[in-house]
Amino acid sequence: MIVGNISEIKEVSDRYPARIREALKFLQDTDFSSLPDGKIEIDDGMYANLQRYQTRVPESGKPEAHRKYIDVQFVVSGEEEMGWCPLHPCLKPFVDYDEEKDLIFYEELDPFSAIALHKGDFAVLFPNDVHRPCGSLYENPTDVTKVVVKVLVDSVK
Repeated sequence: MIVGNISEIKEVSDRYPARIREALKFLQDTDFSSLPDGKIEIDDGMYANLQRYQTRVPESGKPEAHRKYIDVQFVVSGEEEMGWCPLHPCLKPFVDYDEEKDLIFYEELDPFSAIALHKGDFAVLFPNDVHRPCGSLYENPTDVTKVVVKVLVDSVK
């Protein structure tokens, strides 16, 4: 996993694979305030989902992972807690992998780590990063606007 802030991209982007840099540039250059929620086509092997929601009690969500796509999750506004742990054989699937949705849910994060994401922050999540997004940082839910760029694993070198 890579965590950073979009304002620091120029200083560190040469450390990232080209396709991840493209995703971050898209996030940096796009004004999401007037776009509707939903899918945004970027190019072959990369698209984005714009979503607006209220955070929830962190433990109420199920940890998830993907096999075909890397997530680049970017907080446009608001803040949230993202739970994280590395993928390992001891994790118990909650449901079987859904190949069409490229999604598998797990029972829990073990070991558990929490990452606070604020406006402008991003997290790059690879197939070995099990994550539980959309959690409230505090007791009350907050409004979040987030973009998740999906980058085809096979396109990253």
